[in-house]
Amino acid sequence: MLLAMAVAALIVELIFGGFALIPSEHKSRVVEASITWDYTTWLNLAFLVLAGLSSGVSSRPAAQRCCACPAMLRMMNRPAYHGHAHHHAH
Repeated sequence: MLLAMAVAALIVELIFGGFALIPSEHKSRVVEASITWDYTTWLNLAFLVLAGLSSGVSSRPAAQRCCACPAMLRMMNRPAYHGHAHHHAH
């Protein structure tokens, strides 16, 4: 995949260079890059916490989320076949 991306980039560069679409002068200006503590920063942090909490809840197994966990876990710990015939009256 990396090779395909590199080849595609070279092809695009050759096409743009062949049609003289690559500017010789770069008139871009880098504005001071710094971290600002505005409302978007606080929203990003809030949603980061929310995403962490929601992924923590959904990643737990269902056995840990139900209210009958101890009984269910005890039942799951017993073997399904006890090695004897089934003689219970129904």
